Amino acid sequence: MTINDKNNTDYWDQVQTSQSFNTGLTGNKLVSVAHVAAQKPGETDWFRVYGSKKEDLDTGLIVRVKVDIIDQDFLVIGPDDFKKEILDGFKKGRLVYLAYYVTSSNRIGVWPVTVPEADNYGNINSYVASAFQVMERAQHEWVNMKTNQGNRVYDGWTARKEDQEMFGEPNFILEPKEAQKKAFNDKVITPGNYNTNPYVVRVLAASQIETGEKINGS
Repeated sequence: MTINDKNNTDYWDQVQTSQSFNTGLTGNKLVSVAHVAAQKPGETDWFRVYGSKKEDLDTGLIVRVKVDIIDQDFLVIGPDDFKKEILDGFKKGRLVYLAYYVTSSNRIGVWPVTVPEADNYGNINSYVASAFQVMERAQHEWVNMKTNQGNRVYDGWTARKEDQEMFGEPNFILEPKEAQKKAFNDKVITPGNYNTNPYVVRVLAASQIETGEKINGS
């Protein structure tokens, strides 16, 4: 499209715009890192999760990194031997489903849902188990989730039939990989950056304190 310019036109005479001028946006919406959160949906959100089964979701390794005074989730990416080294350095991490979701208001995010694993006594953390169940249900219906601190679980609800129809089919405007990139952005540990991130280096450079205590009295 070309815009014709007339000689000797004073465009300051054209500041005023008619009330019928269409200010609606056209084209494709640009999604920046600010649009994608690496966190669970809010307690007022109705949301759907990508895919129809857990196998449709990527799994990832999450470690906690203290950035200034705030503990934050960092995603570890790279070959398995690198992930093992990082896990050995942090001494703790968790395997998660990277549950890519969209809310009824078209906000998108990636929710790291801990993979349910039984402990040495055969028990699964109730928060983990209930979050996983809500995640699976959200792959088929619009759901809402709230924390139930009294019972130490997440409570989930499915929307009414008429609301399911009103919300319609979820619109996942990004591919899962692109959503993950935007959600975690600079909170990613890779073979190329682990030794330059000061917060990660602080953890990996720490030495364990030798207490001299024996384990289990042995």
